[in-house]
Amino acid sequence: MSEDFITNFVRTIPKQGQEKWMAKLNKMKMLFYEAEYQTVKRGFRPAGIVHLGNDNYKELLKLTNKDNLVITPFLKGGYFCQPQYLPREYASYKSIRPGEPFFWYGSLTRTYEDGQKFKKAENEGDHKTMGSLLGYPECCIKHFIEILPINYDLKTFPINDDPIWLGKEGKVTGYPECNQMLLCFGARITAHFSCSPTCEATKKIGQSWFKVMKEIDKNLAKELYDLLVAKLIWNNHRGIIRIETPYFIGLTNAFSFMKKPRVIEWRGIKK
Repeated sequence: MSEDFITNFVRTIPKQGQEKWMAKLNKMKMLFYEAEYQTVKRGFRPAGIVHLGNDNYKELLKLTNKDNLVITPFLKGGYFCQPQYLPREYASYKSIRPGEPFFWYGSLTRTYEDGQKFKKAENEGDHKTMGSLLGYPECCIKHFIEILPINYDLKTFPINDDPIWLGKEGKVTGYPECNQMLLCFGARITAHFSCSPTCEATKKIGQSWFKVMKEIDKNLAKELYDLLVAKLIWNNHRGIIRIETPYFIGLTNAFSFMKKPRVIEWRGIKK
């Protein structure tokens, strides 16, 4: 492991007069989790990801029992910013020290059979099956599988680059449904890394998710959409990602320790 390893962290620095965004981002994270639950419950997709911890297991188990949904746990892990659908065989989960909080990572499905299918695929590293069960577009699943051996080299550490549109830098425009740059801060519409910032399949799925979000909290959903459309500057350099938005600056650890910065100047395409 590199001697430059950085402990996982997420920091949010509000701009002057924008202190309310600290609480608002947390609400957006909860909005996404509720939409993720509802898209499985309503049959939009066979499976979703759940993290079952001491803070939510009683409420979540009570809710899933009422809704006739199934939780299938696979793995015990520690807390840190972890993009969904990043393979566990690619150094994905923090080890647990005695006394530290932990969660169970698993699937949420409408049937026991789908839960077992997901568990089998996860254990075998079958990302095509996992992606399909999670309702991700075929083009994005194919892209993810193709970049795995390129971006996540198990023989070396750190990995090559953060998985936000590999190879893209400079001015980038795209759909807010494809924007995962604020993933670690709780602001996103969809659950997967899109194959491109203008992936039409991701946009279509995102529109379904966003409809659910508006039903839950119309005003908050609109603010989320406006944030993902707004001008963002994403800078990945030496293991630190710095994201500047109109309202706050976000700092988090990267998956790599690039000596040369990769900067994306994002502007979303409105509907």
